[in-house]
Amino acid sequence: MLLRGTAIVSVLTLLSRLLGFCRDLLVARLLGASLFADAFFVAFRIPNLLRSFVAEGALTSAFTPVFSSALTKGKDEARETVRRIIGFLLLITLALTGLLVVCAPAIIDLIAPGFRGDGSKFELCVKLTRMMAPYIACVSLIALINAALNALNIFGASAWAQVVMNIVLIFGAFVATPFDLTTATVVLAVSVLIGGVVQVLFQVPACRRSGLSLKPSARLFSRDVRDVVKLMIPATLGASVYQITIFMSTILASLLPSGSVSWLFYADRVAQFPIGVFSVALASVLLPALSNASAKSDDSSFTRNLSNSLRYTSFCVIPMSVGIAVLAVPITKLLFERGAFDQVSSLKTAIALQALCFGLWASSCYSMLARAFIARKDTLTPSLIGLVSLMINLVASLSLMGTLKVGSDAGFISNALGAIQMGMTRVFSVSLSLGHVGLAAASSIAALASLALALLLFRFKLGVFPWSDFISATWRSLAASLCMAMVVKLVIGTVQSPLWVCVFSVFLGAITFIVASFLVNSRELKEALLVTRAKLSKQK
Repeated sequence: MLLRGTAIVSVLTLLSRLLGFCRDLLVARLLGASLFADAFFVAFRIPNLLRSFVAEGALTSAFTPVFSSALTKGKDEARETVRRIIGFLLLITLALTGLLVVCAPAIIDLIAPGFRGDGSKFELCVKLTRMMAPYIACVSLIALINAALNALNIFGASAWAQVVMNIVLIFGAFVATPFDLTTATVVLAVSVLIGGVVQVLFQVPACRRSGLSLKPSARLFSRDVRDVVKLMIPATLGASVYQITIFMSTILASLLPSGSVSWLFYADRVAQFPIGVFSVALASVLLPALSNASAKSDDSSFTRNLSNSLRYTSFCVIPMSVGIAVLAVPITKLLFERGAFDQVSSLKTAIALQALCFGLWASSCYSMLARAFIARKDTLTPSLIGLVSLMINLVASLSLMGTLKVGSDAGFISNALGAIQMGMTRVFSVSLSLGHVGLAAASSIAALASLALALLLFRFKLGVFPWSDFISATWRSLAASLCMAMVVKLVIGTVQSPLWVCVFSVFLGAITFIVASFLVNSRELKEALLVTRAKLSKQK
């Protein structure tokens, strides 16, 4: 069930990511890495971060184990639990929407202090933020519905909603093309809001099939709501730490040369491809599976599902990360280099992408371990790990990005960060000037630290960890991926066109990885081939 659900979500997520690349291609062609792009990406990031904070980061993590417990009492109880939590979620998100509209200038000052020096960029970002504020409620509701449907073994609803969202945004980008850049950016913001509403509407059929109701309940302080709130308190700490990390990166990027926010955004979009296609899909299926096993006190199923998720994460994410890192330049040129997005922007984005790729495996594995803690109703441990990760990220960022500007015209936040940086330099005598690439590298360093800490704490808090299976899968996948990288490097040196470089590299790289995995006796490859053979036999 775990692998079947992951396959369903992965296919839909792959389609969504491909459409997302088409969307980003159109936005890059339209806005490039200009002040309009920086303003749009910062404004778009705010409701997304608040959505992650409320729904995916805290509420959904707390909701899934509570909903799994309700399922053991019957579907009627589970249905009412969903209605009560929806009412609670709407209350929170509507309040946040109003707060965001009122406090938009202060929020932009906080997360992008570098924008204040450019009046037009600042005012545009405030306007876009206010326009996209209601998006929080829409996507938060979708995240909650998806968690409930996954627990009922109905997979892919959220991924399908993302497909619809990207189609709406692509249409919006086409509509925006004839207009000047300011109007075009506003059109993109409107399409975001429309896409959020359409996503919710597309959840209705799946909810009807499952017997769930989207009608919110007025019983906002029932026992299940109180249980969710109780779990949310430490989960909120974890979610806030993660969001603070994102905000911090945005703040630091806004203090770098113009275009840095956009270069990091485009690089992150590509880097998130393996995470979105596989890791997020697997994690969304894993949490209800672990929660159900925990609710039934089935330790064997709990350990087996976690071990399988980690093994397949190493098997799938490592070769994708290595491949993207090696092909960073041709991928960036192929996807974005057209219109206002020039060759310099391609190279800046590609270098940041390579730095991000080093942390993808660690980030993916950590998300699986975090689900294991949450399934046991331990939301505090992931929160504390996130706090440590935040501190590591800040220290690494300030050490790698270069010297910050300080002075009377730099602003309070810039001066505070600059003071911290000066103190660190005096103590550690380490300071590089990597700019936006340093921020990307800091993210990878923090991801590796989070994984190491999670592995250590898991062993002491939740029991025996399947070390041998995980280590075996990891080193075999890494060995096969390095062989693949050598073949891909040869292709890059003989082909000039970015399109054909990517086509030939993906084809030859996949073959090389499969052959190399066979030679190193990869258990995951054998299992994948057996599953594929069984599926083909059933079709015949």
